[in-house]
Amino acid sequence: MDLHPAGRHTSAMADPETRSAPEALEPFVRWLDLHGAVRFAGLADQLCSEIPALGTDTESVTAMRASVLSHLGVMRQSLLGVDGHPALPREARDFARRMATRNTPLSAVLRSYELGHAAVWNAFTDYLRGQEEWPISRRATVLEDGSVRLFAYMQAMTGQTIEVYNAIRDEIEKSAHFGRSEIVREVLAGSGGTAELEQLLGYRVDDLHIGYVARSSEPARSAEVAEAVRREMQPLARQHLAVSQDPETVHGWFTPIDDTAFAVLGGREPSGPLRIAFGSPRRGHTGFIVTHQEALLVAGSGLLSRRSCVLRFPDVAVTLLASRDSALMTRFVDDHLGPLIRHDDAERLIDTLRLYLDSLGSPRHCGRVLGVHPNTVIQRVQRAEVILGRPVSPSDLSLRVALHLIEMTTAEQLLG
Repeated sequence: MDLHPAGRHTSAMADPETRSAPEALEPFVRWLDLHGAVRFAGLADQLCSEIPALGTDTESVTAMRASVLSHLGVMRQSLLGVDGHPALPREARDFARRMATRNTPLSAVLRSYELGHAAVWNAFTDYLRGQEEWPISRRATVLEDGSVRLFAYMQAMTGQTIEVYNAIRDEIEKSAHFGRSEIVREVLAGSGGTAELEQLLGYRVDDLHIGYVARSSEPARSAEVAEAVRREMQPLARQHLAVSQDPETVHGWFTPIDDTAFAVLGGREPSGPLRIAFGSPRRGHTGFIVTHQEALLVAGSGLLSRRSCVLRFPDVAVTLLASRDSALMTRFVDDHLGPLIRHDDAERLIDTLRLYLDSLGSPRHCGRVLGVHPNTVIQRVQRAEVILGRPVSPSDLSLRVALHLIEMTTAEQLLG
């Protein structure tokens, strides 16, 4: 961020230890000692006026004023080179905590430092203009040293402010998450929590719910996953609730805005590396629990990453039910597809057959999805029929289930 013209210095130039002796800045520091408090007395009012997010009430302005004036003493030491590693003053630290507690955007806090830097810079240049008796070379030296040391000071202060702010926000988020998770846990256990869910979290349990489990296929914090899902669900949700399950997984529920929302989910591909499993729409307290259980089943099946970025429970319900007994499932798949599984061209033929049956026997639709001519689809289906030794029909439910159950079995189970 280019805070001011001084912000154009490189990090090497901004290191006071690489510059000339700080004695050149002593006259300005003495001026600050005499006039700084008066010069910057109204800065807090100006900042709160220009950045309303900081708060315009008396308490906020008073806290901001204390923060501004607390910098004068620390900045004095930094400009003179007495303290090469200045610490954020207590009043400024308190103000950063106050902003974090009130959930004031960090950008607003950093903007106050940007404007504060500009105010000090203007005071500094006004001071130099008044030193008409100084030779140009002296004023140039003071200008350069002052700009570099002021930039270094502001860098240190903004960095420490960000650390304080983020530490408080992390504490608040952890506390809020723990409370939210406890309430949701009680609701799922059927031991209460419905009143708290509505009163404290603003989520009504007596409504329609679609539960989901969201993960990222790339390393990500749960907060990032939750925010990504929130953006995806926003156009479809009337109310939304999410809790972090682990560092990369979020469990959530939302009430759809209308009856078409669930159908829209079926053809939706989320942006980025999100993988989302959805339960069916269910109503009330029992529905809140059941749709969550369904989403968990889909997320834990392994189908989500193999088949699509988004899966709904109704789309895979038969497959999930048929896969509850692993040994029985393996025998069922082998009975219906054994010869095809062991064929050299198994993968291509099985993928074609699955899409052909899912499209109700339409070579045109299947070919469009696979990117091949409909005649190619017909030839592959006929070849599969020869290998299996029987005709393939879109109405054959057992064959369709077996084709989807292949995804739930391992190569060792099928070929062993």
